[in-house]
Amino acid sequence: MTTSTDKTTTKQGNRRMRSSVVRAVAALVLGVSLVGCSSDNAAVCDSVDNLKTSVDNAKKIDVTSSTGVSDLQNGLAAIDTNLAQVKSDAKSDFSSELTAVETAYNALKTSLATAKSAPAAATLATAVSASQAFVASVETLSTKVKSTC
Repeated sequence: MTTSTDKTTTKQGNRRMRSSVVRAVAALVLGVSLVGCSSDNAAVCDSVDNLKTSVDNAKKIDVTSSTGVSDLQNGLAAIDTNLAQVKSDAKSDFSSELTAVETAYNALKTSLATAKSAPAAATLATAVSASQAFVASVETLSTKVKSTC
């Protein structure tokens, strides 16, 4: 024969068991969703890191050295490759930031070509300004992507 105390104890035990099961299921679902989130963005996180590295390397180039122009061309080629990879990996997730990076990068390439063909204080100043805008746009993209990594 069951008493009122036995029924209460059984109900409390059932509640604790349900609560434990709910917590375990919630932890499992949360863990799976977090793993999925990070693996979904792993490629774009890596490609943005590579883009940032190529930009940082290009910033270190001494364009006045004997190999400066060649080094800069190689640096821009690396940026081109890494930017294309970011676009591929990001798909449409970071479209406004990618548009800003592409716009700034195109302006930089144009200003560098102008400075190369007509080297003067004004064209060099424009290239420096374009370079700063490009670096800032890459930083913005990197910050946005890193918030998802």
